[in-house]
Amino acid sequence: MAFRPDLADFGAFYEQTYQVAFRTALGIVRDSALAADVTQDAYAAAYQERERFRGEAPGQAWLHRIVVNTALTAVRRRRPVVHEIRIVEAAGRHAGPDEADRVALLQALNELSPRHRAAVILRYYHGYDYEMIAKILGTTTSNVGAMLTRARDRLRAELDAPVTAVAGAAR
Repeated sequence: MAFRPDLADFGAFYEQTYQVAFRTALGIVRDSALAADVTQDAYAAAYQERERFRGEAPGQAWLHRIVVNTALTAVRRRRPVVHEIRIVEAAGRHAGPDEADRVALLQALNELSPRHRAAVILRYYHGYDYEMIAKILGTTTSNVGAMLTRARDRLRAELDAPVTAVAGAAR
């Protein structure tokens, strides 16, 4: 088998990447039970396809492509029940914006399409560059830029909407 070192021991690869893969799925599907199913399905697919891994990207990026595609398929097949998910806490980042800001951000993220949410998570949570995001999402780098621009615009509009509505009501 010609695996890259990060896939040579799939059990170790699983242990090292599970939490990140789960958080990625959770950010896309917005339901912890469905995210757990998506993550397990993604690892099963990755294990079956591990010999076809060409090593053009790190193993974790290859896995993210599988997780994102599995999550997007799950969202299309089943409209998940939307629970209040605290992505910030799930990621272990307790410092940051106050509770009201976090709730507003989560609500704004919920308004994005699953594909745009995936792009935002890959860019701003995982720190991937446009080229890697394009590979993971199966698109072009220019499309990634357009998706992120639309997502940021939508997030700004969603986050500004309550302030505008309150300001408009005061007139």
